[in-house]
Amino acid sequence: MIKGKIRKIFLDHWDEFCKLYRHKIRKHIFKEVEKMITCGSIENGYIGFKCGACGEEHKVGFTCKSRLCTSCGKKRTDDWVLKFSNKISTAQHRHMVFTIPEELRIYFAEDRKLLSTLSKCAAETIQTWISDRYKKMTYTPGIVAVIHTFGRDLKWNPHVHILVTKGEIGEDLSWKRTNFFPYEMLRKRWRKILLDKIEENLGRKHSKKEFKKLKNTMYNNYKDGFYVYGEGEVNNSKAAAKYIGRYAARPAIAESRIINYDGKIVSFEYIDHKDKKKKIVNVDALEFIKRVIRHVPDKNFKMVRYYGFYAQNNKFKEIVPKLIDDKVYEQLKKLSIWKYRILKEFGVDPVKCPNCGNQMELEKVVIGEKCKRLDEIYENIKRETMKKINEFKEIDNIFKKRNNGIMGAIFN
Repeated sequence: MIKGKIRKIFLDHWDEFCKLYRHKIRKHIFKEVEKMITCGSIENGYIGFKCGACGEEHKVGFTCKSRLCTSCGKKRTDDWVLKFSNKISTAQHRHMVFTIPEELRIYFAEDRKLLSTLSKCAAETIQTWISDRYKKMTYTPGIVAVIHTFGRDLKWNPHVHILVTKGEIGEDLSWKRTNFFPYEMLRKRWRKILLDKIEENLGRKHSKKEFKKLKNTMYNNYKDGFYVYGEGEVNNSKAAAKYIGRYAARPAIAESRIINYDGKIVSFEYIDHKDKKKKIVNVDALEFIKRVIRHVPDKNFKMVRYYGFYAQNNKFKEIVPKLIDDKVYEQLKKLSIWKYRILKEFGVDPVKCPNCGNQMELEKVVIGEKCKRLDEIYENIKRETMKKINEFKEIDNIFKKRNNGIMGAIFN
């Protein structure tokens, strides 16, 4: 039996779709579809389990990690949340959404490289407002931007989810809280920065003269700016990671939203933002495939980006991490359950013996014709863990020297 409605739809219609649209399909999509269709196949490698009580052996195939696979998308989201929760400060955050008018969506569809400007412009909107707010000193917020290309109905609708700290670090390492965000002003600023950036990066397909006309129309039709709104406050780092994690790595549609598939027509549901009512969409299977694959990002394109003191290269990097001892303890705790880390890395959960019900033990990892020894995998995990611990200790030393131990609660 074929597991997964989306997988079944692709198995039934992917060949037909390729015959009709092969010349329009981005190259890496073929690999993503193939991985999703063969997810869990033993031929791609497996983890071998053995029951110590009765000797029963069991093989579990690797997950595919395809951007189209809903089960792997859940795991990818969980992994991202875990990684991000170790990076994010303990400051309160606000979740904001930066949207664009329908007239501009075509530019991002025809030139997907423009998508990177969305997060840059959204971050710049916030950063320039903060810069204008403080005249005598530069203050820097922490910003995480997640680019989204789909609406709930799977149509092309690029927008940006922003997680921004409710406060900023000054050049003197002081911390200023921000309790109010001027959305009316941010909308107009967002409109100007985005339109200027699109014009600056316009590709050959579009005339700059024509875009200037559209730009003028945008200012006339959207006098209040492009819509920016705040979805709510997030009070701690773990909640912030989970909150934004919902948007960071998941596929365009969950299996649970597909309510019917008869071999030709796909029916799925969504909650309309405008009236909060449930809507049902019925589309041909080929159209469904088209809508789904267009939201798979280009290879190596980063949908999550960091700005301000969350950026990789910033002068405040050494003071953002907090509670170094807790982080070291957390890494050592992960190392202590290294067998389960192996299972998680390969997307496999521990299994119970079908014969006697005892927990089966991890025995081997097979990739192609190679069988990896568990002690080799453990040494790699140990090496990575100790590297992280040393990095935390180095940051802790810099932090103590720079602040003389008096700024430990900067983000409280």
